[in-house]
Amino acid sequence: MRINKLTTNIAFLSCLMTNPCTAFLTPQHHNNRNTIQRRMATMEPYNADADMSYKRRQTLRDKEQRAQNQNSNINSDDPEWKFFDTARVHVSGGPGGNGCVAFRREKGEPMGGPSGGRGGSGGSIIMKVDTRLNTLAPLRNRVHVRAGKGNNGIGKNKDGKCAEDVIVLVPPGTLVRELHTGKLAGELREEGDELLVARGGRGGRGNAAFMTAKRTAPRLAERGEPGAARWLSVELRLVADVGFLGKPNAGKSTLLACASAAKPKIANYPFTTIVPNLGVCDLDDGEGLVLCDVPGLIEGAASGTGLGLSFLRHVQRCRVLLHLVDGTSEDPIGDFRTINKELELYDEYLASKPQVVVLNKMDVSEVRENSTSLIEELKKEAGHTRVLAISAVTTENVKELMSRLKKFVKVQPEADLPPLPEIDFSKAGLEYDSDEFEIISDPAYPGQWRIKGEYIEQVAKMTHWEYPEAIERFGRQLEALGIAAELERRGAIDGDLIMIDEYDFDFAPGMTNMYIPPELLEKDFLYEQQRSSDTARGMLVDNDGEEEELPWRPFTEGGYLDVDRDELVGFEEEEDWDMLLGEDGEFNEDYVMQEGDDMWTSN
Repeated sequence: MRINKLTTNIAFLSCLMTNPCTAFLTPQHHNNRNTIQRRMATMEPYNADADMSYKRRQTLRDKEQRAQNQNSNINSDDPEWKFFDTARVHVSGGPGGNGCVAFRREKGEPMGGPSGGRGGSGGSIIMKVDTRLNTLAPLRNRVHVRAGKGNNGIGKNKDGKCAEDVIVLVPPGTLVRELHTGKLAGELREEGDELLVARGGRGGRGNAAFMTAKRTAPRLAERGEPGAARWLSVELRLVADVGFLGKPNAGKSTLLACASAAKPKIANYPFTTIVPNLGVCDLDDGEGLVLCDVPGLIEGAASGTGLGLSFLRHVQRCRVLLHLVDGTSEDPIGDFRTINKELELYDEYLASKPQVVVLNKMDVSEVRENSTSLIEELKKEAGHTRVLAISAVTTENVKELMSRLKKFVKVQPEADLPPLPEIDFSKAGLEYDSDEFEIISDPAYPGQWRIKGEYIEQVAKMTHWEYPEAIERFGRQLEALGIAAELERRGAIDGDLIMIDEYDFDFAPGMTNMYIPPELLEKDFLYEQQRSSDTARGMLVDNDGEEEELPWRPFTEGGYLDVDRDELVGFEEEEDWDMLLGEDGEFNEDYVMQEGDDMWTSN
């Protein structure tokens, strides 16, 4: 139960007045009742509203907000306020499960070998078309979309369970771009179309996958591959057969309402339509005609004036444009020219689409009287004869218009093909070319090197740094990819800081194998010093012109000849074969080994 602090203080002070021997107060305080009364007089009176719970106060605020909306004729539940044709969303694929380091331990199997399973793959994010949707409002309410993580591998060669993919439903006509670069990933148009926008990471391999004939008991495993994560810019372009264009209050919504079952907002003021509206006109032949009504255009729309520019993308997919001209306007021909000019400034391809011009509001007597001259001027200005006079209010010539539109749409070519994707979201980090890496250094920070590359960064993320053999394997990968050699060529020395993604380590050329004996490393160091001095001074020769003999060479660079040189020289001398020859100088097959003779064996 919540107790008000002010009420508690009043009750406590009342107790003090009735019981002056309270032990919590000093004598000078509890004996002075006038002081207590003065304090009570200066206290603010108890306010019941201040003791309300947060939920009750929030309820009152909501009621006040709804009352203000009703007074201002704003309905927050109006579908128009829930229409969104753009959205930004962050998608994250699930990381893969980690591999397992385990060994088979069973009765009768003292050396069962590695048995660590690999991790399961993470879930992916897939966008799929749902024709029941016509807005991106559900996507705007879900800014972050994350997939699940794959389970880790376990012993007995058991792999982890893969995570399920996450399906994000979008309306047809959705374009997906990468937010930061603006590159197009794809367009979803038809029912069932899918686009992979964030791929889940694959599971890391267990130690059973690293077993070889030489390494029968590896103690290393991989971490799961991180899933792809990126920000997306999603844009909706409604797919329709006919798109309505015209000035504000030209009768576009009225025509849509009388030609289809759509119920757009209709009123006698400009910009009544603030969002695109779709409708289907059912004709007698059973085939429907999809109509799209967009907010009206005004002069300067191409530069951002008005609302129409924000929604012109929705008529870019239309096969035919229906241009409505308000017959009651002061200059109908001037309005027609203004709209076409704004279309050219916005998109030349959109301005080149075939148009059907309609003179609306024939129910007005003045428009009917001037209809003949207006139609002739519109035909001359449009450059074709596809001009018809109608009345959307009385439905005069509306059925004839829809019939003609249906025939005209049929003879038009199919809508433009989907644009080619500029970026592939389905490509994982390990699928990139391993040779594509970049080494960055800053002269202001000597001894620091940053290595960038999709492949090597993904390898670093999947390396299990807790296992020494995994670190040794990562060093071998740096050498195999040529990164270590490139660092040495650019001047990196032992002890420099190497940075790959979020991992930092010291550069140690020639020491990637941590099991090399220290005495061999010391000999390698002395040999490198000797060779560098020889390169600086040229070939070392003595006074007799003979080449000096190097004290020691590595095994891979001819050192095996130096180690056994005396034995090999003796082996080439002819007297070493005399033991096998007889008294006549011929090979004696009946030779008998005597005490003190050397015998060669394969062991």
